[in-house]
Amino acid sequence: MTMLSTPMRYGLALLGPVALAVAGATHPARFTAESASWWHDLHVILLPLFGLLALTVWMVLGPVWTGVDGWLATAARILALVYAAFYGALDVLAGIAAGALAEYQESTGNEIGRSVSVVFGQASMLGAVGTWSLLAAFGLVGVVLFRRTGVRSLPGTVVALVASWSFMSSHVYPPWGVVTMLAFGAAAVLLLRAETYAHPFTRRRVVVKT
Repeated sequence: MTMLSTPMRYGLALLGPVALAVAGATHPARFTAESASWWHDLHVILLPLFGLLALTVWMVLGPVWTGVDGWLATAARILALVYAAFYGALDVLAGIAAGALAEYQESTGNEIGRSVSVVFGQASMLGAVGTWSLLAAFGLVGVVLFRRTGVRSLPGTVVALVASWSFMSSHVYPPWGVVTMLAFGAAAVLLLRAETYAHPFTRRRVVVKT
């Protein structure tokens, strides 16, 4: 077991949203031959960052492991990991692979035909599994915290669900994708405040199973 202080939980919960907002601010508006190089490199950077949104779910649910709430929290944690896996696949295909194909065509002059369209199509299907899983994960987070804290959890839950819905179409494209990532950060703060103020003992430390 590892003990995490409340400030550490806040920091880890915010790490993904803040990092994604910063990186997303540089995301090309369109995929073109001119943007392909940075498109590729940026998505290499984004690959571990997208997974950190799953960490946000885990940090908000940090002290919840037992009883009915524990079962719901475990389901939310699993859904967050499903999101990380499938959205990571989107990043690899629509970001890294598509960028590499465009760079290959630009440098060699060899036509890649419909390869990029096929890659984007596969990425879209996998990404949809990821974003719906994240939405479901935050929905369960809302249920768990409502059971534990009552209406205090509602503002954070609403912001998290709106951000999850926006994420389905905004990705991290500026400006709305960046706003979406910042909304995830705001939701994390609101949810953590609801949980820690409803259970003062968690301000000192929380036990996370490892």
